[in-house]
Amino acid sequence: MKKFSTLVALLCVLLFLAVGQVFAQTINIALANNPISQALAKFAADYYKAPGVTVNIAVLPENDLRQKLTTEASMGGTTYDMFYFGPYEASNWARNGWLEDLEPYFKALPADKAAWYDRGDLIKGMVGSVSLKGDAYAIPFYGESSFIMYNKALFAAKGLKMPDEPTWDQIYDLARKINDPAKDIVGMTMRGAPGWGMSGAPFVTIVNAFGGRFYDMNWNATVNTPEQRGAWQMYKKILRDAGQKDILSYTYNECIALMQSGKCGIYYDATSIAPPLESEGSAVRGKVGYVMPPHQKMQTNTAWLWNWSMGINPKSSPDKKQAVFDFMLWATSKDYIKLTVDKDPTGSSTPPANRSSTYKLAAYKSAPYAAMTLKTLESTDFTHPTLQPVPYVGLQYIAIPEFADAGTKMTQYLADYVVDKISLDEALKRTNDLFNQVAIDGGYRK
Repeated sequence: MKKFSTLVALLCVLLFLAVGQVFAQTINIALANNPISQALAKFAADYYKAPGVTVNIAVLPENDLRQKLTTEASMGGTTYDMFYFGPYEASNWARNGWLEDLEPYFKALPADKAAWYDRGDLIKGMVGSVSLKGDAYAIPFYGESSFIMYNKALFAAKGLKMPDEPTWDQIYDLARKINDPAKDIVGMTMRGAPGWGMSGAPFVTIVNAFGGRFYDMNWNATVNTPEQRGAWQMYKKILRDAGQKDILSYTYNECIALMQSGKCGIYYDATSIAPPLESEGSAVRGKVGYVMPPHQKMQTNTAWLWNWSMGINPKSSPDKKQAVFDFMLWATSKDYIKLTVDKDPTGSSTPPANRSSTYKLAAYKSAPYAAMTLKTLESTDFTHPTLQPVPYVGLQYIAIPEFADAGTKMTQYLADYVVDKISLDEALKRTNDLFNQVAIDGGYRK
């Protein structure tokens, strides 16, 4: 009888272990290689606890991430259970059935968990940018606009003053005055690496500021125009006359490192990039000023609007989908915000612009970039990005499926022009022809 009892107990243990293996889940996630996402990967490894769930996170360069996830989504792959993307992908992928509708998951939440999550605290504009017909297909993890960041110490040393709402001409003039190669001081840095989400992000907002657009209301390409010409010339002038030496290798990571070093005067990029400049170890901590993004012919805010959001791969198994949703709730919750502030009071790990309550936290509200971030976000018009009417939406991109490829090709022509491989006339002609072909092939031109 004792042997029988021991055998039964052993069988029960084995059965328990076997059942545990059946219900154990590993969810695979890929994030973009930027500071806020890197912080999430670290905090998830240290603090996310879900019974029977292992979260496997890869952090990839942004261009690689976009390519991998677009292939995965379009081909119905299951390498990744959670997709990490922005409004551009959300609008197209939801229509194509490449994203899981999140509304059934939210409706299934118990009342206490729904109250804990407080969905109404999520910033509406950010949520709306990743929704389709009122249904959420993603949850914004963090959002951003864009603004000018400048080194106040370098400006003071030269006796210069940054305007609160500068023009691009003023920015260029200031960058030239700050630039001092003999002392390894760079006047201004911007992304130079080709890619629609790399150099394309700041560049398209420059086009908007100069009164340019990519199509008229009949979907005729408008790249080869005086307005666009001015934007192309300004981008090149800044980087060639006052920018980093190895222009085309610079993503936002290299720009951040340069600005953090104290050897750069001006940086135009996403508002979400400000926190690392104020983090411990940054040579410019407490020395950075923040002003509105530059304008030119267009006299209003010409920033971009973006967020990195989380969605569920519809091809994953039901158990994995639920595990992904639970992880998404944790990563976008008030508790996660509090965790990041507690562990990193500088705010450099805290996701900005996803929750209104974040800006009520004393530690975050006092951050030197917080007020300007809010001002930029609140004054950004997602639906009217250009001086003249356009048939598309988008601030630093065009919300059509073809733009990912066309925008990347455009930035390659831009790069070739910046380093004198091709003339401006040739760059504008090639890009104009490219966008005309997109309008024809996509059936946009009637």
